[in-house]
Amino acid sequence: MFTVSDSATAAIRHIVSQAGVPDGAGLRIAANQDHSALSIAVAPLPEPGDTVFQAGSDAALFIADGAGDLLDDKIIDAHTEDDGRVQFVLDNASH
Repeated sequence: MFTVSDSATAAIRHIVSQAGVPDGAGLRIAANQDHSALSIAVAPLPEPGDTVFQAGSDAALFIADGAGDLLDDKIIDAHTEDDGRVQFVLDNASH
């Protein structure tokens, strides 16, 4: 299982509330072909096989089949750059 930080939840809300993003959209996290890296992108709906994770009432993550293993015991965090771009990072969860 993974955790979503408050700053990541706020970043997701901000991204999916932008003009032109359809209601119900979320951020989709997927693994590359060899499962060595993750990508994140805005998606209007989850794809078949995705697991939907509600980080808040209006902050959805769509976790692609195969990406969940790379998120185990991680904290999804977000940092906003000076130019306004959001950078999502994974940190190890403290035990």
